[in-house]
Amino acid sequence: MVWRMIARVGMRTSSPGLALWVALGTSLGLLATILAFPRVEASYLQRAQAEGAATLRLVTDAVDQAVGRFDPVPKLIADDPILVELLRNPGNQGVIPFVNEKLRQTALSVGASDVYVMDRSGLTVAASNYRSASSFMSMNFAYRPYFSRALTGEAAQFHALGTTSGERGFFFSAPVLDGIEVIGVLAVKVTVDAIEANWAGAGREIIVADENGIAFLSSRADYRMRSLLPLSDGVRGRIAQTRQFPLDAVTPIPLSANVIAPGVVEVRIEDATNPARYLSESQPLQLPGWHAIVLTPLQNVRVQAINALVMWGLALTAVALGALVLLQRRASLLERVRIEKTQNDLLELKVQERTADLNDSNASLRTEVAERHRAEERLRKTQKELIQAGKLAALGQMSAALSHEINQPLAAVKSYADNASQYLKRNRIDEAGENIQRISTMTDRMAEISRHLRNFARQPGEALKPVPVAEVVREAIALVQLHERSPAAQIAFNPPDATVWALGGRLRLQQVLVNILNNALDAMADSPSPAIDIHLAAHEGTVSITVRDHGPGLPADTLSQVFDAFYTTKEAGAGMGLGMSISHNIVSDFGGTLSAENHPDGGAVFTVVLQHQDAPSGEEAVSQ
Repeated sequence: MVWRMIARVGMRTSSPGLALWVALGTSLGLLATILAFPRVEASYLQRAQAEGAATLRLVTDAVDQAVGRFDPVPKLIADDPILVELLRNPGNQGVIPFVNEKLRQTALSVGASDVYVMDRSGLTVAASNYRSASSFMSMNFAYRPYFSRALTGEAAQFHALGTTSGERGFFFSAPVLDGIEVIGVLAVKVTVDAIEANWAGAGREIIVADENGIAFLSSRADYRMRSLLPLSDGVRGRIAQTRQFPLDAVTPIPLSANVIAPGVVEVRIEDATNPARYLSESQPLQLPGWHAIVLTPLQNVRVQAINALVMWGLALTAVALGALVLLQRRASLLERVRIEKTQNDLLELKVQERTADLNDSNASLRTEVAERHRAEERLRKTQKELIQAGKLAALGQMSAALSHEINQPLAAVKSYADNASQYLKRNRIDEAGENIQRISTMTDRMAEISRHLRNFARQPGEALKPVPVAEVVREAIALVQLHERSPAAQIAFNPPDATVWALGGRLRLQQVLVNILNNALDAMADSPSPAIDIHLAAHEGTVSITVRDHGPGLPADTLSQVFDAFYTTKEAGAGMGLGMSISHNIVSDFGGTLSAENHPDGGAVFTVVLQHQDAPSGEEAVSQ
């Protein structure tokens, strides 16, 4: 079929001689492909060997780490004094449940299958699996080597099929000492199923054999506890004595090995169910006499080599056919080039026109961006003006209270001054001094009121820096209490003993708190006993100010709108709805958050969260 296609292409190109040469070149390429098969197969064999070696390293590392991780565990658990109490007083029924549960929790925490304690006779007196139907309680394991060796005062290790659980596992043991006397043995069992589970889908067979050549771990279930070589009578006797494995299960795997290339070992497994040839690689483990073996199916290597050669041959054929097609199209390509040149000239003209349009669009965009920047600047300026307007509005609301607060001390000062003048005329110096002292107190009171109002009305213009939060809260409370409606309200504020500092602006933070407090007072206008609770707390990296009123709370369906501009729940004419929006923006400028919610016991809760700062020092601290 390929030759007919080549002939047809050659006829269309009017170059039969060229088609013949292409057919000849393709035949020679296919012949070269066949002759290259041994080298290609060898290359894939080397690749498979390298991949097998990588898998082997992963296997050995996994087994070594899994076993090595539990070596010190029994000694650490055996040092618990409660085990000495248990073994010295085995009749103490109050200790056994406690130790059982403690061993269960220990097994869970270290990832062990079982943890159990045996007395000097090998009888299990406590076990982590005390709840299980296959519990080790009252079982005697004196026949296990890990028990007898631990009785000599040494840590021990053993691997076997569990006689009670029927699960393969590694056993680690350590003596339980009372002083220098060995009074019992603590053992830890770790199953191997989790290790083998990681080998599934590796595309290779994995075997981990012990010092006797028995496959203790394997990716194939039918290889487990089978021997790689025939076992001697002595080895079989030790296995039977220690009940390590069922002897009827320890049958040889029918395998043979031979070297097929330098450094390359082939293993044949003459299994009746699955005879196969493998590329074998092995590596010793840290466990004495143990080896890990990785078997890569050679059939896969050959298939890969054949596939590569087939693809190579197809590629050569495709190249030959492509050469003929290129010759056929050469003439038409020249015509297409001429046509495309004309089209390119037209396209260039369109690109120039498009570029001019794009430049115009860019200029318009730059103008729009500049206008947007100017709008943002105007917005920021308007925001600052709104903040100041809010302050002045609050000052206007406080004017009546301010008149009362100042007129009352002024009247008292006049009275005390007249009285002092009379006392001086009568030479009553002490009474005159008392009146002058009262005048000084009244003057300080009026100066304090004036200072608060002057600071509150001042344009912020301040950079962000650490501010003493408690002082700012007190100043805001003082400003709010100037209002004629507030004296009846109970404002509770108990700041921490230590000064808390946060990043912000003193005046703007004061404005935020005044807005929140005024809103709280407005919400409790109809309350017979209005009260506000203020809580200040420092957290890791943040400072929170929580203001809770005891009013009706915020409508649930409008909580998300509280900080929107021009939103208000007050009656028409009672407010513009800008205070909380401005406050939210101020706190955001500080890098903080302002949130609102309803308290479960009633009332609204506003929370200001700011960035915690260290206390300033030097001139900065003095300026605060």
